[in-house]
Amino acid sequence: MKKIRIESIGVSYPRKKFWKIGSLSHAVRAGLSCLKNSNYHPMDVQVLINSGIYRDRHYAEPAFSTFIQKKLGINTEFQGRRTLSFDLQNGGCGMLNGIHVLINLILSGRIYSGMVISSEANADKKPDPNYQYINSGAAVMLDLSPNSKIGFGNFVFKSFEKYIHLYSSFVSLTQKYGRLFIEKKKGLEDAYLACVQPVIKELLDIENLSADDISFVIPSQISEYFLNKLPENIYFSAEKIINLTHKYADTLTTSVFLSLKHLLDKKVIKPGQKVILLTVGAGITIGASIYYF
Repeated sequence: MKKIRIESIGVSYPRKKFWKIGSLSHAVRAGLSCLKNSNYHPMDVQVLINSGIYRDRHYAEPAFSTFIQKKLGINTEFQGRRTLSFDLQNGGCGMLNGIHVLINLILSGRIYSGMVISSEANADKKPDPNYQYINSGAAVMLDLSPNSKIGFGNFVFKSFEKYIHLYSSFVSLTQKYGRLFIEKKKGLEDAYLACVQPVIKELLDIENLSADDISFVIPSQISEYFLNKLPENIYFSAEKIINLTHKYADTLTTSVFLSLKHLLDKKVIKPGQKVILLTVGAGITIGASIYYF
């Protein structure tokens, strides 16, 4: 059975310098890094999906993907090749949703390659204290794997609407360019933990695998509390759960892919291993997929 692989990955890590950069700059840096690591050229990106949530000046329209596409020089001329670019937002699950969409487009034969990109930044002069996401960017290039044993397996996405009231955000327009406000209610992370288990179980059942077959779980890096409680909730040993909160903290949509890039650079993941990518977002929405290395 054909699989779609991550052909290349690029990131824009959180900066420790005093002057921070915005969401567009982080997205462009991640995209350029992804293209540098790829065998493809900008003109080969047939579909570009942006899944970032928090943006420079809280832009809503036009699609933020168009700004990224222009900065990356991806088929911006009227003549020649065309690229479809659009935003797809689903909180912390957005990049995995975008990957799922792109995989189906490639498997259909309509395209042969595409990029999913995301970034987060809040440019408010006095950010809401509840906004705790660290500025960053991540991008992945996907194509048809030359090896049918390497690439993405199945995906599972589930929404748990009864918890929708636990997280909300809005932009107030009483200030110039707006100001972002976030409300997180007590019990949010415990609700995340309650929702993760059935998603992991369904994914393993679909793939006909057990926890013993999985080398690592790379989850959204929500907090130390969440990651310390996760093993007992999904019945995995603690050493299989990747915890990099001490290094990158929570970066929302880019979180899982910053962690993945870190593990790949450190050569922690070996050929033949199976890894679960686990994303958690407001809604509550949980997304998971298995990647075969």
